Amino acid sequence: MDKGIAYKFLLLHCNTVSYFLAQKEFENLLFDYGLELDEVIVRKTSEKAAAQKEQSLTTDEKDLSKLCDEEIYKIELPANRYDLLCIEGLSRALRIFRSEMKPPIYRRWGSSHCRHQIIVKPEVLSIRPYVVGAVLVGVKLDADSYASLIDLQDKLHQNICRKRTLVAIGTHDLDTVQGPFYYGAEKPADLKFKPLNRTKEYTAEEMMGDSHLRPYLPIIINKERYPVIRDKNGIVLSMPPIINGEHTKIQLNTRNILIEVTATDLEKAKIVLNTIVSMFSQYTSNGAEDNVSFLVEPVEVISVDGTKHEYPDLSDRIGLNLEAEEMCSLLNRMSLKTQLHLKEKSQDLLEVRVPITRADILHECDVAEDVAIAYGFNRIEQQFPNSYTTGEPFPLNKLTDLLRYDIAAAGWTETLNFALCSRDDISVKLRRPDNLKQAVKISNPKTSEFQVARTSLLPGLLKALASNKDMPLPLRLFEIQDVVLKDLTADVGARNERRLCALYCSKSSGFEIIHGLLDRVMQLLGVKWTKDGTGYYIAAYDDPTYLDGRCAEIVGPAGISLGRVGVLHPNVITAFGLALPISVMDITIEPFLEQYKRLKNEMERKTKKLERKKETTAEADRTAKRKIDREEERLKATNRDMSMFKMKSMLAIGFAFTALLSTFSSIFEGRVVAKLPFTPISWIQGFSHRNLIGDDYTDCSFIFLYILCTMTLRQNLQKMLGFAPSRAMNRQSQPNFFGAAPSSTNNFSYLR
Repeated sequence: MDKGIAYKFLLLHCNTVSYFLAQKEFENLLFDYGLELDEVIVRKTSEKAAAQKEQSLTTDEKDLSKLCDEEIYKIELPANRYDLLCIEGLSRALRIFRSEMKPPIYRRWGSSHCRHQIIVKPEVLSIRPYVVGAVLVGVKLDADSYASLIDLQDKLHQNICRKRTLVAIGTHDLDTVQGPFYYGAEKPADLKFKPLNRTKEYTAEEMMGDSHLRPYLPIIINKERYPVIRDKNGIVLSMPPIINGEHTKIQLNTRNILIEVTATDLEKAKIVLNTIVSMFSQYTSNGAEDNVSFLVEPVEVISVDGTKHEYPDLSDRIGLNLEAEEMCSLLNRMSLKTQLHLKEKSQDLLEVRVPITRADILHECDVAEDVAIAYGFNRIEQQFPNSYTTGEPFPLNKLTDLLRYDIAAAGWTETLNFALCSRDDISVKLRRPDNLKQAVKISNPKTSEFQVARTSLLPGLLKALASNKDMPLPLRLFEIQDVVLKDLTADVGARNERRLCALYCSKSSGFEIIHGLLDRVMQLLGVKWTKDGTGYYIAAYDDPTYLDGRCAEIVGPAGISLGRVGVLHPNVITAFGLALPISVMDITIEPFLEQYKRLKNEMERKTKKLERKKETTAEADRTAKRKIDREEERLKATNRDMSMFKMKSMLAIGFAFTALLSTFSSIFEGRVVAKLPFTPISWIQGFSHRNLIGDDYTDCSFIFLYILCTMTLRQNLQKMLGFAPSRAMNRQSQPNFFGAAPSSTNNFSYLR
């Protein structure tokens, strides 16, 4: 979408001329509407490119600077929003979303009797049976709207029309032909007219050689008759689904447009017709003073059986039960005209008129989605679901992933190749023509590279190797995917088989390396090297894909053939454009699935056993912890009792010593009670010679002798009075080397 055209259409119906959307604002608007601006492409216009090329000759620097680059917006649209495929529909939806205009009402033009008819002939029923049509009256197109009309048809042809196989669109200048119109089928030799953008007439047979029409020729080329639409004078309007006629080509001065849509699916045809009519009816006019737009004149289609139907159907769909009155304004922003039902307001019944452009509205949930978009997804509170479901991969896929990770960790590079290949890839190039008997063939392959479903992973690996010949050697490639084999016992006549294929390419064959990978894979699968039927071994085998004497069959448990391992035949190597020797391992892994399931069940059993053991150990730990807690409480109580004993003994001894001091002081006050054998130092003389007369400092006073005696008699006095703690308490209360009392546990200190 061109940026300038997009802004032009957004600007046309704005209230203020100064309104202009910057790129960021435009991107935010798209995001709020539920769309995404995927990319902005800047490319030079043809004028600027020519000016730059001939700048020195015809264009000066000033004129060149006035030329602008062309900006193209790539917008990611939902697949079911066909009304957003053109600028008219997108700009209209955005303006309605911003409440800058109301949803349009599509009106029928003219009387109740249809002026235009399309009569279906019997010979067309077996080719392209359905046709619908409509007329846009009083159209005024400019260059941009004309280009948009053509572009919308192309987008619809590539989208819902499935490259014209389901639906084909034709637009014509109604003023150049006369109705009624006839939709029939004619032989190619009898069908002659001037095709679009041609200057002379051609027969249908001659047109089949036109390279421009080649993409659509397979739709009718094998038919005996080709569809054609003529007017009452025999003028060819179109040969659907191939090309329109030049006679009815739309010009900028075209005022009345006839739209005819032929199809093999009537529902798709009506959707396409409604989309075109709704998008370009905005350019219609009734020619009166009120200048009413969105006028559509229906066309009556008369079927072979005589039934008559008018198209398009402009009626709306109503009767959706919604809950909130606020939804009226929200749905109006989404181009869904909504109002409270007049007769049942008390039931909160909303009347939603779905325009013909909204073919994606199929159910109430589609209306609810538009309500959520208008309300704003960012405003909706995020909540966790009430219930959770945990997905688990299938055992085969889980086993595949485990092998994939370990093989990659061993230094091998995984490739992802196409599941389809050519016939020669699995037969001639591998020197095994019988492989085609097992191959599922594509009935109508698009290219020669996609003719059959692969029966071996080896061709894909060899092609990947041929595309990477410039990479440094050695090359280690592997792939673990499905191959498709015919199986008459299966419901669909074929089955998938999961295989592992690996190759080693270097200047030497490196068979020992590929053999080492085989051993590693078997080790991962828990399969031992033995010939007793429980493990695997390799035995000589003759396979034309491999070099004579350099191929071995891999025999698995119970004698099952798992695959091949060996050195490729030189003819196979050269057939894929390679020149270096290659060793290959090609095995199936499905026989190991049961063994994997057994290992998985064993692992789950051991895991549950370990969890139960952990729970038992945890319960034992909790019991031991409760026992330790009880012991700590007991020791704390003992510690409190011991502290109380100490306090009592200290009070008793203090009281006894005070009484003794008072008694003996009154008796020996001022008397010498002892002689010291030495003269004490000066700062002790104040105690030893206290209250004594004379200068003989060897005389000892009572108070000094009393202090010395109490220091030695305290413990004996405590025992004598019955206040001394037991020896066990003394041992518990003794501090250890670090100053803390000893503890029976590592987490408890008696002195806390």
